[in-house]
Amino acid sequence: MKKKLFIILILFSITLQAQKDIKYHEIDSLIETNSMINSMNAIKKLKEDFSKDSNNSNYWLRYSKASFVFFRYEDASSSIDKAIQLNPNDSELYFEKGMLNNKIDKLDIALQAFEKAVEIKKAGKYFYWKGIVNQQLGNIQSTENDYQAAIANKFESPELFNNFAILLAENGNNEKALVMINKAINLDNKFARAYSARAKINFSLLNFDSACKDGKYAIKLGHRNPFQIPDSICNGTLNQKLQFAADMFAVSKSYRQGITAYTMLINNKAAKSDNFLNRGYCYFQIKDYVNAEKDYLKALSLPKAALDQIYDNLSLLYFDLKNFEKSIVYSTKRIALNPENHVPYIDRGLCYRKLKNYADAEKDFNKSLELKPDFFRAFGYRSFLFLELGQYQKSLDDAGKSIKINPKYGYGYMVRAQAKQQTGIPDFCEDYYNAKKYGEPDAEKGIKEYCK
Repeated sequence: MKKKLFIILILFSITLQAQKDIKYHEIDSLIETNSMINSMNAIKKLKEDFSKDSNNSNYWLRYSKASFVFFRYEDASSSIDKAIQLNPNDSELYFEKGMLNNKIDKLDIALQAFEKAVEIKKAGKYFYWKGIVNQQLGNIQSTENDYQAAIANKFESPELFNNFAILLAENGNNEKALVMINKAINLDNKFARAYSARAKINFSLLNFDSACKDGKYAIKLGHRNPFQIPDSICNGTLNQKLQFAADMFAVSKSYRQGITAYTMLINNKAAKSDNFLNRGYCYFQIKDYVNAEKDYLKALSLPKAALDQIYDNLSLLYFDLKNFEKSIVYSTKRIALNPENHVPYIDRGLCYRKLKNYADAEKDFNKSLELKPDFFRAFGYRSFLFLELGQYQKSLDDAGKSIKINPKYGYGYMVRAQAKQQTGIPDFCEDYYNAKKYGEPDAEKGIKEYCK
């Protein structure tokens, strides 16, 4: 008996929903045209023919959708909220609120709405759109979790698998990304963006022939700006393909992939100085300093070595390792190559300052400015030197000069804030906030300690 009653209740619910859909069929048809005039007519009909339904969530849902079409976003938002107030346990209403706020770029509100929809009902499409919002907000792990949940709850679409594949590839999981992008193409074998995405994923996996093929097919399907490898590379030798890929990875900051490609090149009879130099740079960027040093020194020992670049990289490497004496050695070698280059003087000056050899540090900063009088970094570094020496007015002057030359120089603001504190100038917090605004990582510490 209970089973029969349960079935009857389900059928009754389905019948009621069908009746509602029929009731609002004309209204829905007007809204679905996405025409401003038709949407205005839909609202007019709601007011004239369905005014008695104004205590019904379905009425306000339609009012919200129609308002959105002709850009009355406040009315659209307040109307969907009224619908939710009337029926607070309807997951679909929260979903519609999420969709609305995603469209008008109110992503935090959209996310809250999708979270509520998911809380009420674990529907795949809810997780999918929640994932899209999380992806826009940069919540990478949450996005991955949402896409996984969408799939687990039986939601599948080419766009879902395409988005998921791109997310995975951006985070270095190219093998899983390839699985996902293949699913997108299996669902829609004319999905141009998916072929472009697969071309990039295959390229990252060094599957060059597949990448070339997919890039060309994306163009054939009408993609205007696909990921595409030049024909000269597609038709070239393996080493030409590897060289192109390795250099692309290094430039695009895909350092681990760059290491793989440069290693294949080196092992395939392309052990030239530049490849060791560039692989060393990739190692340096992932803080594998041991292998970076080995590669830089190997590059230095081979013919046609780019001495200036290698000396520069070794100087920076030893600076990061706090081996300031060795860093000075390679900055000095770089200066010997070209005494008119203003940059290595500040690198060496920084090392002297770290070693508390203030006289030589100041000489190097002065020499850099002699060679390039508008070199804002030299003013910034000399400003900190003066700050450390307690010469606060000189520090203020140099920091001000660095900022005048480059108003977006965060380090200049950072040093000036500290110099102002030492001299009792009260507006130092403004400089801390500007330092943070322009990307100076230590500015937040100053703000927390002195500006709250």
